[in-house]
Amino acid sequence: MDILLNIWTYFATNILQKPEFMIGLIVIIGYILLKKPWYDVLAGGIKTVVGYMILAVGSGGLVSNFRPVLVGLKDRFNLDAMVIDPYFGQNAVTAGVEEVFGKAFSQVMILLLIAFIVNILLVRFSKFTKLRALFTTGHVQVQQSSTAYWLILFACPFLTNNTAILIVMALILGCYWAVGSNLTIKPTQELTDGAGFCLAHQQMFAIAFFSWIAEKMGKGKEGKKAKKIEDLELPGFMSIFNENMVCTSLLMLIFFGAILVILGKDY
Repeated sequence: MDILLNIWTYFATNILQKPEFMIGLIVIIGYILLKKPWYDVLAGGIKTVVGYMILAVGSGGLVSNFRPVLVGLKDRFNLDAMVIDPYFGQNAVTAGVEEVFGKAFSQVMILLLIAFIVNILLVRFSKFTKLRALFTTGHVQVQQSSTAYWLILFACPFLTNNTAILIVMALILGCYWAVGSNLTIKPTQELTDGAGFCLAHQQMFAIAFFSWIAEKMGKGKEGKKAKKIEDLELPGFMSIFNENMVCTSLLMLIFFGAILVILGKDY
């Protein structure tokens, strides 16, 4: 019994409380279930863990570098600004869960695990559910699980010790992942000429809604083919925006540069 308790303690401390290892473990289990070769399993696990660590460093840098801008907006214009970005929210939730409520982050990982199992079951029984999309965007799963757990702590503090409320939230989150990603199958397949994947991210319902709107608006006169964005002829210099790194850097320069010019050199 003591051996099992020690194993669980080690797992809870070193896996459940560390999202990068928890997501990596889920990926490894998935590769094993797909009967992938051992080297694919190893490579997939390593890429997941390292990728999440890089993402964590990047999101931490985003938060620390943007904080002075928020302070400047407050000092100069008495403007209480907030960045509507999931990485800001994830950092706040992580700190709040542990410091404000005194809860272990491992609860978030348990919530994620249950929700992911719900998603798998909904896809497994697609004959009845009509759902066939598995949400596997690991860092977004952690963000949304963190937010869901925060909602429990914030809205129902008297239920934080109730396992039932954790399971209920996990069921809701699992259904959200399955339904939301399933709604993006049609537009994604049309856009990628049947590449065999869908989108699993923050904006799933928005993609489905605006795809539906675009489909309605695209139905013009009979015999007139609706234009697609790839059919548009753009100036040659616009090709630089095909590179994600270049596009992101220029947009961030314009966005941050405009704010910093308004704030002045003191900030």
